[in-house]
Amino acid sequence: MAEIVTGPGGRDHDDGVDSAPPTRTWVAVIVATAVFYLAREVLLPIAVAMVLAVIFSPIASRLERFVGHFVGSAMVVLAAIAAVGALGYFMTIELSEVAIEVASYPTNIATKLSGLQRITPPWLQRIERSVEEVQLQVERANPVPKPRKPPVIVAQAMPSPVTDVLKPVIPLLSAVAQMVLVIVLLFFLLYGRHDLRDRIVRLATRARIAVASQAIEAAGEAVGHYLLLFSMINLGFGIAAGTVVWLLGLPNPAFWGALAFVLRFIPYVGALTSAVLPTIVAFAVFPGWAKSVEVLGSFIIIDQLAAWLLEPILIGRGIGVSPVALLVSVMYWTWLWGPTGLLLATPLTACLKVAGDYIPSLGFLAILLGADSALEDYHDYYRCLLELDQTGAHSIAIRYCDEHGLEQMFDDVIAPALIMMGEEHQQDHISEANQQFIVDTTRELIVELGNRYSKPRIRGRLRVLGVCAPSESHSIGLQILLELLRLDGTAASFVGENKTADEIRDYVKRFAPEVACLSCTTTDCLPAAVQLIKEMRADSPHLTIIAGGRAALTDPAALLKAGCSQVYASRTEARRAMRRMSFQRHRTVAITDAPAQRKIS
Repeated sequence: MAEIVTGPGGRDHDDGVDSAPPTRTWVAVIVATAVFYLAREVLLPIAVAMVLAVIFSPIASRLERFVGHFVGSAMVVLAAIAAVGALGYFMTIELSEVAIEVASYPTNIATKLSGLQRITPPWLQRIERSVEEVQLQVERANPVPKPRKPPVIVAQAMPSPVTDVLKPVIPLLSAVAQMVLVIVLLFFLLYGRHDLRDRIVRLATRARIAVASQAIEAAGEAVGHYLLLFSMINLGFGIAAGTVVWLLGLPNPAFWGALAFVLRFIPYVGALTSAVLPTIVAFAVFPGWAKSVEVLGSFIIIDQLAAWLLEPILIGRGIGVSPVALLVSVMYWTWLWGPTGLLLATPLTACLKVAGDYIPSLGFLAILLGADSALEDYHDYYRCLLELDQTGAHSIAIRYCDEHGLEQMFDDVIAPALIMMGEEHQQDHISEANQQFIVDTTRELIVELGNRYSKPRIRGRLRVLGVCAPSESHSIGLQILLELLRLDGTAASFVGENKTADEIRDYVKRFAPEVACLSCTTTDCLPAAVQLIKEMRADSPHLTIIAGGRAALTDPAALLKAGCSQVYASRTEARRAMRRMSFQRHRTVAITDAPAQRKIS
């Protein structure tokens, strides 16, 4: 019954609800952005290596089963180097040939441009002439004075042949150094990925962040599987695009296929951009407009087939990234890291989204980047209660209950919302009136949802009475337990809130329960709870008394000494114990009734 006791929602604060203030989150995002921008020369190769390591991790894991850990990682790195190098060299050579090919058709280009001018509507031509006349009048009214030539001073420059030789080579050397750094990092990330995972878990533990090694491994596998399949689909798109332009007769089809493969990593606009360039070449090379339209239409059709047919079949739902969040992410990473950030935007967004799904402390990333808001219904439920919208809160809880069940609704909606209420109240963000309204509405809702389910009618049901310690104000967790016990076939009843010890004892005598569940969450109520147990034990010696709650767990020995049978640490344990008692009770009744049934027969 710890969930009865551990706060108004009946759960501890370690159940995945992000309690970090929004201000702290946004400050962290701003600081991270500044670090990413200022340290981009160092972080960019690391980011590229990490993305490649995530993509190739599934392949490396499969190779390691046959060739070992070191050789498998080395083979993946060598294959990646060969593929990227061949692609870069091939596209550089082919791009030069495309430029030469287009330049050899000046007559065709001039003819089409003059044709475009002839078919320009008259009203558009008048607008163009008007704009040109306005520009001429502005230039005449404000003539630009000719700048005076400064005196020429001839200075003898010191000859620096080393600088002149190295100046054009420095950018190339910098690019080669970054490539070597990416390759080395990629190998060590693949080779030491398990050790790196364990180190991250240890660092998170020291920082008191709840991160499990299984969560990191599952997150890596999920995003790696997604990115690998996405890369395969893009490769298929590039092959199909190259085949189509080859059938249409466009020069250099292999180049257009490779370009389509690379650009499709850019979300939403990459495929269209890869179609525009060969369309322009078709405009320059072929007479008429038919080939240009065919090239553009073919690229669009292939992209739509990949997006609506292949991706749902191979990837399925994917990782659930919001389209708007992905567009914002593309702009963000492009602004930070330029063209490389544009290509890395989709993989980085996928990594951050999956990290938010599996690591509780990064849950805000799943909220910001996620496309599915069904798991965040407790936020909507809490918002409706703050707005005093009792009807809206009821509809959210009922819908979630219909989809996931009563217990899941208690765990995923009621408990997190009440935990948020407690935190907000401690920080003086909500008033006493708001808190009381939320508590009262939730109590009514628990009873209403419990009444929507039919309770099994079992002969000789176990009689359970829910009791709060005198002066105890937290009873929602106990009410949740009693509703679940009713679903299990138990005859459960609740004494009520704010009852004195004498009122509770009178109720016990009239109801004559077999089990009394005592909830004690406030430390100040612990002495009264101990005294109540003694008095109930004296009134009913055969009564089984169990207890739970935060205060009860602080001193279980005192409760056991007073006459309590067991102090349970969670609602699940208490419910399991009730099921065992109910089963024993049912079996006892069945054995007792057996001789009477034989006499009747």
